[in-house]
Amino acid sequence: MCSLNSVIVAIILISVAMAKQLQTQDAIGFPEVEEDQNSVNKDHRQPVYIPSMCPDSELYYPGDQKDDWICDCRPAFLYHPKSDACWPAYRKGPCQDGEYLVLKPESAIPVCEKNPCSVDTYVLYNGRCEQLATIAPCRHMWPIPAALAVNATNLAVACERLNLESRFGEETSAIVVIPCPPGCKRSINGKCTPVVG
Repeated sequence: MCSLNSVIVAIILISVAMAKQLQTQDAIGFPEVEEDQNSVNKDHRQPVYIPSMCPDSELYYPGDQKDDWICDCRPAFLYHPKSDACWPAYRKGPCQDGEYLVLKPESAIPVCEKNPCSVDTYVLYNGRCEQLATIAPCRHMWPIPAALAVNATNLAVACERLNLESRFGEETSAIVVIPCPPGCKRSINGKCTPVVG
């Protein structure tokens, strides 16, 4: 049993040593879909999520030169100078309990502000406390898939269309739902049936 434990420890140490020696060209990256098509660079290169290059809250963004790349905050994240990190807008981040991080229109530095809902991930939307990343507050957009999120362009809480683009580049067809006639409702199998009673 002792020798098995020492073998496991040795494998872990060797794995850690090898991981530290990895060069950046060996890094694995995951392309991210650019939310604002006006902000792509001149060669239409996309930002990439590379865990070995940037913190989790940042993406590796291309510049306008071939070898020009930089780590920067993800869309809808805010750079907080005091903590030297990027945090999601309208989330607790580096703030006290019951507060969230926001960017005031007249400022370039985000500040902690009292969250009227007092719970992380909940924001005030249409006069009610609603949870971010849920579809319930966006039912009015049906059949367009949408969820409550922070708009990456204006940093406002809004119902945002969900991007259902496949990671494999396959085309996904839009679901077209024809409304049921008055006096009918759609059943679980998708057929319109008369409302009884």
